[in-house]
Amino acid sequence: MNDSLPAEAFASLRALTTEIDRLDQVAADRFGLNRTDMRALDTLRTSGSLAPTALAQRLGFTTGGVTSVVDRLERAGYVRRRTDPRDRRRQVVEPTAAAVAREREVFRALISATSRLLNSYTDEHLVVINDFLGRMRDLTTAHADKLTRQ
Repeated sequence: MNDSLPAEAFASLRALTTEIDRLDQVAADRFGLNRTDMRALDTLRTSGSLAPTALAQRLGFTTGGVTSVVDRLERAGYVRRRTDPRDRRRQVVEPTAAAVAREREVFRALISATSRLLNSYTDEHLVVINDFLGRMRDLTTAHADKLTRQ
């Protein structure tokens, strides 16, 4: 193995995370949200409807903290609270059509370009890419969890 390749890959990964961080801020600005609220909305968009307690757990927030986030998202028109169809005693929070439309407006071009890029790789390359990304996510999660406990 070329000794410089791991360092180059690490530098590329750091540069990518910096650009993702910048994109997160630009997207939050386009949504008129702060980054915390944007992260909550993204969690709801990928997970679907969640009880506020489940949303708080996924975000690492207290239930009181997530109530403030949901209140702001609801005022912005991006989420709504409704009765859980499986348990009428509970509420769930779900994204609105306005959130879906804004997401499409902000990310459509990037999603299309990413799809074209991924389609340019062979199946074998995609297996390696998926393995790397999954393992990096696991490493990052474990490190964040460790820092949270300290």
